[in-house]
Amino acid sequence: MSFFLRKVCRFRQRDDGNATIEFVFLFPLFMAIFLMGFEAGFYMVRSVMLERAVDIAARDIRLGNGNVPDFDAVRDNICENAFAIYECTNSVHVYMEEVQIAPGAIAAVTGDARCINRRSNVPQYLPGDYNVGNTNTMMVVQVCATVTPMFPTTGIGLGLQIDDLNGDTAIVTSTAFVNEPGNRAFAAPPTTTGGGGGSGDGSAGDGTTDPDSST
Repeated sequence: MSFFLRKVCRFRQRDDGNATIEFVFLFPLFMAIFLMGFEAGFYMVRSVMLERAVDIAARDIRLGNGNVPDFDAVRDNICENAFAIYECTNSVHVYMEEVQIAPGAIAAVTGDARCINRRSNVPQYLPGDYNVGNTNTMMVVQVCATVTPMFPTTGIGLGLQIDDLNGDTAIVTSTAFVNEPGNRAFAAPPTTTGGGGGSGDGSAGDGTTDPDSST
């Protein structure tokens, strides 16, 4: 028994491995803080880029006199400027609605974020989600981008999850503007025209009928 007690006393007096014990306890904590900071920073980058892209797209909608972009054009414009969002065209939903100029009208229209499940093959766009409004009317645009956290198991990643099935996060931004005077018609689809002289169907290269054509 005395031999065993001497071994225990010697073990208690030794300080070998103290640094390893500190590393085991502190390293996971520091790594968790680092990953949460990186997650928050990247979320902020994507959020700022989405806000900038929505502002650019809203300007085209506001100024479009007879050349208002449709839903697909607005979504593509947003994705072109918000390149930090992965699979943007399948992740972004655009909601635009006309509101009355009155206190609380914007909050009543926007409400909860309208997001989509980017892993679903079923169309999730409602016909009334994209309304271009009339001349001199106030419009509200709400855009929701569905993204996946880079580190979903960290504290911030778990706090951001809104979809229990897919673990996705919503980045939402909104803006408001007043339509400029002019025609609120959608832009005409692009037409294929011949170059230079007349085309084979008797039309000129600029898309108009060739007056010299005999047929």
